[in-house]
Amino acid sequence: MIRILFFPILGLFFNIVSAQNLNFESVVLEKSTSNPVEGAIVAIEETTLAVKTNEEGIFKFEEAIPYGEHVVTVSKENYETEYFLIESVEGKRILVDKITMKITKDEASRRKKLEKKNKKANEEKIKEAKRNKEKKDKLLAKKKKRLKKKNTVEVIYDSIPVKPEITYTATQKKYAKILEVPVENLTNSKLYEFIDEWMGVTYLMGGATKEGIDCSSFTQRLYTKVYDLYIERTARKQYDSKSIDKFTDKEKLDEGDLMFFEGMGANKNEITHVGVYLGNYKFVHSTSVKQGREKGVKISDLRTDFWSKRFVCGGWRTDLE
Repeated sequence: MIRILFFPILGLFFNIVSAQNLNFESVVLEKSTSNPVEGAIVAIEETTLAVKTNEEGIFKFEEAIPYGEHVVTVSKENYETEYFLIESVEGKRILVDKITMKITKDEASRRKKLEKKNKKANEEKIKEAKRNKEKKDKLLAKKKKRLKKKNTVEVIYDSIPVKPEITYTATQKKYAKILEVPVENLTNSKLYEFIDEWMGVTYLMGGATKEGIDCSSFTQRLYTKVYDLYIERTARKQYDSKSIDKFTDKEKLDEGDLMFFEGMGANKNEITHVGVYLGNYKFVHSTSVKQGREKGVKISDLRTDFWSKRFVCGGWRTDLE
């Protein structure tokens, strides 16, 4: 699937008169597996412009693209060549959605044979492992039978001290239910007491009190109260901090990590929102987005389309070490 979108370039870019079109980039994926295609050649016909995709399937044209319509080809050995049309227009940039490539029939046949061969090899390994286990079990059974008749070591059995039962606060139980996780996962009771204290406070741009608070002031207060660490005041400054270790893999998010989001419309590609990760894809933040309830401090789910599409990265504060 290929989608081509055109957006106006604002500000000083209107003054550029040479033929150029920045940010012509996309990702090439294999249609049957959605895996990135590395080394695919992306070429603009009737020009000398051509680039290769990297290990993540991404390509980017750094050189100027002549104005007008161009046929773009995407090719690689063992894949069917893809064609699509772009138009380079002054004052506009080109955003190309993902490009999918189909493997050739010969490649599909080769993979099928290889998969069958690997499957057979794995089945043989499983059978061999099963046979080895059965042999070991028989030898172990013989050893046990022999030692029951004559044990050469005196063995004494003592009772194990019973561990005291761990009790959890009502707040921990409440938020374990909200996050849909075992209560024993919520060991930082100070964090959830802070959240419970602020839950439901309305959103107010520039606000920093319980009369109204914005996203970055909320994260700043949370870090000060829970982690005894004073952090920057705005979402952008928290994102740009020298003490932040950023990562894009959502699976690496851990309790207490900052989460950064981009804006919409004119604010797209700008860091405009921040929250704190709790676990199980849930995060706490102060938001102006209602989404079925009043705006303000609440817990949202990163798996929803709205937040997932706006998520830029997570951030771990290195000064918490």
